[in-house]
Amino acid sequence: MLWLWYRGTSFRGWQRQVEGPTVQEVVEAALQSRGIAGGLAAAGRTDRGVHARQQVASLRVPPGTELAALAEGLGGRDWGCAGAAPARPGFHAQWSASSKEYRYRFCDGPAPASWAGSAWELPTEPRFEGRPVEADALGQVLAEATGTRDFSAFHASSSVRRPRTLSRVELCGGADGVWEVRLSGDGFGRYQVRALVGGAALVAAGCLPRPTWREALERATRFEGLLAPPQGLILWSVDFGAEGPFAGQRGERCPPEPPFIAPEPRALAGASGC
Repeated sequence: MLWLWYRGTSFRGWQRQVEGPTVQEVVEAALQSRGIAGGLAAAGRTDRGVHARQQVASLRVPPGTELAALAEGLGGRDWGCAGAAPARPGFHAQWSASSKEYRYRFCDGPAPASWAGSAWELPTEPRFEGRPVEADALGQVLAEATGTRDFSAFHASSSVRRPRTLSRVELCGGADGVWEVRLSGDGFGRYQVRALVGGAALVAAGCLPRPTWREALERATRFEGLLAPPQGLILWSVDFGAEGPFAGQRGERCPPEPPFIAPEPRALAGASGC
């Protein structure tokens, strides 16, 4: 198993495709140069421009491979490996995951220079029509999405329609104008986090009525929402329980600067505390 990190700005998403570069493509090429053939099976796909602090990928390595040395030697422009570990029998990076945490960053004004390309600057969105989006209001709207429900109004039709559980929503930050939404659940459809954050922002700005949002959540009715831009989204962590390959590791080898640094914590009413 590999713990991979990457800045999505330089890639056309995770999955290998004709038009690259993709994360899978560059990592597999680096592995092949070390005599490790075969493909990677990731915990989940990320789209073009989306970052990952912890993307976990399964692979087969030749007997006797020194995993620590393998992890140390893997890396390139805007990606790297924070660790490698053996997996228990029957383990699969995608199917063995019990939950995932995504984080989404946004600014209620211009982003600080260090956060350029790593956060959504809300005032630049035309659909807000110049209306301010209060961070605490966005958090309160988004907190209504927690629970087990059909989220098909908020994810692509290519994702399987089934009940999914959004177990936690937190809203933190604000000290430097950067806010962070933390969402944890047992699984997410394609675009789900971006659609939830974008839709909640529309409601918080008064561009859509609250009952329309609630009906989409409760009845999966059509929702003319908004996909928040990809650069603010990070696959933060993948949880496999106490016996997971990276249980207890904190990812010290991930770059500390944005997008992997967490904004200054600050709990807000209407969302779970940080």
